[in-house]
Amino acid sequence: MSKPQLFITDADAGLELSADEYAEADFQPPCKYERAQRRIIVLPPPGHFHFLIVERIHELLVTYKFAHKNVIQHVIQESWIAINKKTDRRPDLAVYLHNQDAQQQIPQRLPEIVFEIVSPGNDAHDRDYVEKRNDYEQAGVQEYVIVDRFEHRVTVLRRDGETFVESTLQDDDEYTSPLLPGLEIPLQGIV
Repeated sequence: MSKPQLFITDADAGLELSADEYAEADFQPPCKYERAQRRIIVLPPPGHFHFLIVERIHELLVTYKFAHKNVIQHVIQESWIAINKKTDRRPDLAVYLHNQDAQQQIPQRLPEIVFEIVSPGNDAHDRDYVEKRNDYEQAGVQEYVIVDRFEHRVTVLRRDGETFVESTLQDDDEYTSPLLPGLEIPLQGIV
């Protein structure tokens, strides 16, 4: 007799799950569900402006991808990253480059660049600026970009050895990356 599929809802915040249970579960929309230290984190559904920011950055990255087919392999909204056996993250945008890890499959394959758009509230702020920063740094993400429309800034964390080096961009700046030669994303209207 097969085991019934686990169905996770927003009432399951804090529920402890193994990596296998998380991988096999079904999740009730419209919330997004991550797992940190084996416990379910329920992220409220993103709002209108969140979607607009994700859409704009996604469009520009995909346009770059088509113009530079040998650089970007995938640009995925709400990808799945297995940080370790205790933590799984679902970033707003993940950029996977053409490289030797291209044979690995998601969620074990690590994106080189991760974008998170900050949601309202202190919990969301702490999750993006502290918890996810630590997770992505530990996992080996090369670049973590935090887009914060509430603070009108973009925080770019680029790997330097084992740690991130932080820089800040304002709404009159352009986001560029050494991983994406020639890419320029104007931040005006995004932050």
